[in-house]
Amino acid sequence: MIELIQRLLAITLLRMGPQDLAPGGQTMFVSLTLYALIASISLFLPEPTGNPVVVMAVAIAVPLALSRIILVAAGKLARWEQTVSALFGTSAVISAISLPFGLTATDEGLAISGLVLVLLFFWSLAVNGHIWRHALEVSFGGGLAIAVLSFAATLFVVNAVTGAL
Repeated sequence: MIELIQRLLAITLLRMGPQDLAPGGQTMFVSLTLYALIASISLFLPEPTGNPVVVMAVAIAVPLALSRIILVAAGKLARWEQTVSALFGTSAVISAISLPFGLTATDEGLAISGLVLVLLFFWSLAVNGHIWRHALEVSFGGGLAIAVLSFAATLFVVNAVTGAL
């Protein structure tokens, strides 16, 4: 578990890629579980938004399906588990870092907390672009384009299904 977290941190810092994660369902399960736990906390704090269970289910299902579709289209389905593990695991890391800033984004601390949250959002897009670059063997710009489009698609579907965002 500690080795997985170290590797996820290295991917978050753009020092490793998804290929550096152990292949297999266990790594994917742990990454998804970490993401679900940390994202659940952010959905309930400071107060629940919409139906958090439905939001979480859709926020997990859409990226899982999209990543599978993207990798099948690229002929690289064998990389699905490691790619998903990296995407959700690094999202868990960045979400954990952002939690205190989301909780302190009050009127007094809004400027600094808001700025940190915006920077973390853009960093998460860069990390996802880095992951897609490795998974698809494309340029960083190509990976970033996939990351932005998949984020937009996920946000659209979550909002359409739950109306929560």
